[in-house]
Amino acid sequence: MATSSTKKKTKPSTKKAAKKASKKTATAKYVNAAAKAQAAEAPPIPDRQWDLPASYCADGNQLATLREVVDPNVPTMSLSELSQEQRAELVAKRIEAQPNFQIAMIGAGVLDKQRAIAEVMSYSKIGRALVEIEQKMINHIVKKAAGETGVK
Repeated sequence: MATSSTKKKTKPSTKKAAKKASKKTATAKYVNAAAKAQAAEAPPIPDRQWDLPASYCADGNQLATLREVVDPNVPTMSLSELSQEQRAELVAKRIEAQPNFQIAMIGAGVLDKQRAIAEVMSYSKIGRALVEIEQKMINHIVKKAAGETGVK
């Protein structure tokens, strides 16, 4: 009798393990398919983004647009090469170029274009957070643009 009770316990656990493995495989297939579909459906970069500054030219004096940053024939600086002042100037110019800039931040409230630029240029805690956010955005858009153009 001990053997039959052992068998009963083994069968359900085996079924559970098989069912769990089946669910994991199905979930993995679904996640992979969803990721592929999302990548295929990603919208193209808006035309306006191509003309916004995304870094500096290699000389470090002139801003470079996204189009110039992804062009292999135009020498530009990477974001990690920029000084704190250059990063602040870059972010301020990007904010300035947006017609309806507004951002809400916990602790800071709603920032309009003028306040955001002032915070960035003064290197305040809020300004540094805005610079970090915009740098992540620039990195993302540069990678995406390079993928669309097939360069860098």
